[in-house]
Amino acid sequence: MQAPFASIEAMINAGVSATLTNAVATFSGHPPFGVVFDRASADGFDSGAVTGANFSASFCAANAPGMVEGSSLSVNGITYRVASGVEPDAGGWVTVDLIPV
Repeated sequence: MQAPFASIEAMINAGVSATLTNAVATFSGHPPFGVVFDRASADGFDSGAVTGANFSASFCAANAPGMVEGSSLSVNGITYRVASGVEPDAGGWVTVDLIPV
């Protein structure tokens, strides 16, 4: 049995994906889909001597069936390795940490 608001939730997810995303991703031969891509600065080792960037992508998990930690995800033509668990929230969206390959 489908949840009473499942169709509304699917419509909202599609709307968010179409209007609020800032990058395009592809995964394992599936059609391209929108993601909210974030690149944040990261201070490494408390001294600040080593710095880097933290990459993450948020998207509707239904767009990437079978994705697991270690999978490859291409965002705007750049390949990343999924460096975190892939656990959707109650709305079906997932945020994964990414490492450039």
